[in-house]
Amino acid sequence: MSLTFLTGSERSQPLPARFLEQGDGDCASPASEPIGNGFSLDRTLGLGAPQIHGLLVDDDNLLGFGIYPGDRLIVDRSATPVVDQYLVVRPRGAAEYSLRLLAPDPRGGLLLKAARPSIPSMALDDPDSIEIWGVVLWVVSYVGRKQP
Repeated sequence: MSLTFLTGSERSQPLPARFLEQGDGDCASPASEPIGNGFSLDRTLGLGAPQIHGLLVDDDNLLGFGIYPGDRLIVDRSATPVVDQYLVVRPRGAAEYSLRLLAPDPRGGLLLKAARPSIPSMALDDPDSIEIWGVVLWVVSYVGRKQP
């Protein structure tokens, strides 16, 4: 599986205050629009916070999780993992990170399951054997049609 860690220059910056205020001086605001602080994708996803990082999914190895090539994973490096969350992990000594689902082991303990059934699960019985890089909080997918 291939994940690309998005560089600092591709990380979102905090929104300028003018976008957080009601309306924009350059745009007409229809009377039927709701009044409030508006919707901020950056604020919703936590982008700009030092512990929040974006990863790009480069291939189709995560289709079993419903995650597609080109999707962006929003990962929190400070979150405590819980069962049924996706984790970005790397076994000690491995070169690449992978995405796994934290699941209960029917025999007790915890497993890290891969999206493909042909890839064996990893037992999480020795926390020092696996680096947990972060917890996936959001999967952002582009569903529109690209303009030529």
